[in-house]
Amino acid sequence: MKKFFKYLSLVLVLLLAAFLCVDSFIAQPLVNYALKRGTQADPLSPPAAFEDVYPYPNKYEAMQPRPPKQFRRAVWTITSFDGFKLDATHFVPNVNPASHKWAILVHGYGCNQRFMYIMATYYLARGYQVLTPDMRASGKSEGKYLTMGVFEGRDVAQWARTIAKEDPQARIVLHGVSMGAADVMLSLNDNLPDQVKAIVEDSGYSSLKELLAIRLVDTVRYPKPVLLGASLFMREYAGVFLEDVDPLQAVSQSHLPILFIHGTADQLIPLSMMKDLYNAIPSKDKAALTVQDATHAMNDAVGEPYYKYVFQFLDHYVG
Repeated sequence: MKKFFKYLSLVLVLLLAAFLCVDSFIAQPLVNYALKRGTQADPLSPPAAFEDVYPYPNKYEAMQPRPPKQFRRAVWTITSFDGFKLDATHFVPNVNPASHKWAILVHGYGCNQRFMYIMATYYLARGYQVLTPDMRASGKSEGKYLTMGVFEGRDVAQWARTIAKEDPQARIVLHGVSMGAADVMLSLNDNLPDQVKAIVEDSGYSSLKELLAIRLVDTVRYPKPVLLGASLFMREYAGVFLEDVDPLQAVSQSHLPILFIHGTADQLIPLSMMKDLYNAIPSKDKAALTVQDATHAMNDAVGEPYYKYVFQFLDHYVG
């Protein structure tokens, strides 16, 4: 019996060593490929995976590479809970410069605030003050690793508290696209001020672990232990576990009104995830918009119909 356990222990040690060896060759490079910002040539560039997962990397940059000049603007800066300097641009509406309606527009994976400038013009035309942050490890903001929504959600909440301090009468909307949608949903786990009145999530995922299981295990045929290794390396380098990126859990405890938006032709994040998110929220103050034939994060490409639905929803809660 002692000999059996001796051999069993040896086998387990060898299996563990093999697991760690495989993970060091697959999971660790995967984490750096997907989450680490910059290259030696360009320290501010997005993660290497950006061009592989985002179908239209130049969508907004080609259409409007600079801030809309017709609106007064100012740079805002905060320091995150873990010491990073974060930048944002505050745009002031021409129709009502003293408006108490605010929108924080949150860009997606590998992008920066410039990707939200077209959306900003729609909100500004409706009399909203608009804040477009460069999320951590993006644009001009500091940070080395993305956390796919966990720490970004805390940053969104901090931006909301900053607005509330600046304007105690503020009525704030959080509107995020793709990973930005995960950011605004996960901000529900932080101390959001009472001034936050509604959330719009567009093309978000319900669970990063589930999404990777679909994309890496089912599609690319990576071995399942890679997810465990990726979670451990993600914790070591980015500070969070894969399982922490759980917007479904966040919305399930929310009583804020939420509008869920998704495209039927989204090949990156399945439409079923929006349905799961919608069904999880306990509040009756919710709505869902499905955009026919829209690919990932391209729902707003239809223009006015998209924004008509968004503002019809928000008018009930923001005014």
